[in-house]
Amino acid sequence: MKRLLFLLAAALLLTACGTKIHKNVDAQVAEDSMQIMDRILYNIDNGTPIEDISEDDYRLFERFTNKYIEKTDVISVELDGVDRSINTMTAGSLIKYAKGVALESDKEDIEDNYELMVQFIEEGESASD
Repeated sequence: MKRLLFLLAAALLLTACGTKIHKNVDAQVAEDSMQIMDRILYNIDNGTPIEDISEDDYRLFERFTNKYIEKTDVISVELDGVDRSINTMTAGSLIKYAKGVALESDKEDIEDNYELMVQFIEEGESASD
């Protein structure tokens, strides 16, 4: 029941933010990815390096890493199709941010990933589909 409420809240949040989740996209993957990308861009815009992020952001990034990158979370997540593409862009952006966004081009790459990810979420397909 809690999970269903969480998924509904996540879908509502994305819809409220102007991002409509296509039926081919897993709502949890979309919500997790949007949340991570939003926090990455927020921290970059505020000049906050990974070492100085808030405790909440640290826990959020750690949960995402455990669930999707290292796959050490209790619930194993195997993604394919558009969900894999969305996740790959988010994971790549998080790794780039963790290594340090030193150049304006690094920030632009992350912003480009964000825009492409939103497109994939809304259209339900990626270039590899």
